[in-house]
Amino acid sequence: MIDTTSAESMQILKETSALGRLIIKPVDKALAKDLIVANHYSHKWNEGGFGKYNFGIFRADEPDVCLGVAVYGYMKNPRAKLFTHPNPKAWMCELNRMWIDDTLGHNAESVLIAASIKLLRKLDPDCVAVQSFADGRLGCGTIYKAANFRYFGFHYTRFLRNRRTGEITHEQILTNTTSPSAYLRANVAFLLGDFDVLVVKTYRYIYPLCKHFRFIKPEKPYPQYEKGFTLTEWRRDTRKIKDNCHEILEKVAA
Repeated sequence: MIDTTSAESMQILKETSALGRLIIKPVDKALAKDLIVANHYSHKWNEGGFGKYNFGIFRADEPDVCLGVAVYGYMKNPRAKLFTHPNPKAWMCELNRMWIDDTLGHNAESVLIAASIKLLRKLDPDCVAVQSFADGRLGCGTIYKAANFRYFGFHYTRFLRNRRTGEITHEQILTNTTSPSAYLRANVAFLLGDFDVLVVKTYRYIYPLCKHFRFIKPEKPYPQYEKGFTLTEWRRDTRKIKDNCHEILEKVAA
């Protein structure tokens, strides 16, 4: 594999034996959003945090046909003190979403991650690490191990699956009243009994971009392969949910 970077155009040319000649370069946020919403398994995009930097992967002989994107943005809680670094402007971004067209073939994900991180370093010297999470429903993050990310353990996340539509909703939407319409729709569905409740392992991976970066928790050995979820019950104060929904409806109707 030969890697050639053009500083002027901010693109990387990858000469690979298995995948052919590939170009990785920045793409417009609108294009990245369209591809993620259409093709990523979540079909969702967070307007508040996603897409500060977006990179696409192309075949060299079709430089206008984007066959995958890596979307980098802000952490869910950007102000959380998760690391130490001597640079007061240092921040850790998140690989929010990634999608690769199946036609590119095996290992394309690793190529896109490695090249996009290289470009990210050039674009933002204050970005000192990249964080990403592996959804336990799909696996434990083998792709991040292949890309030399470090593993920092897992936590449990609650998702809700609509029995009628199959749509997946993160638990945060049902508890965050700062997004009134989403809170209202999700909690009405919860009160109607439309949801199956899934508990999933969420694996944290970090790729340090600087030797001075220190995460607040110790690195762990890579996890054994596992995927899936556990069905559970979520006991909530339904009276409080109804009161909150009523208050939101009063404000909307006012």
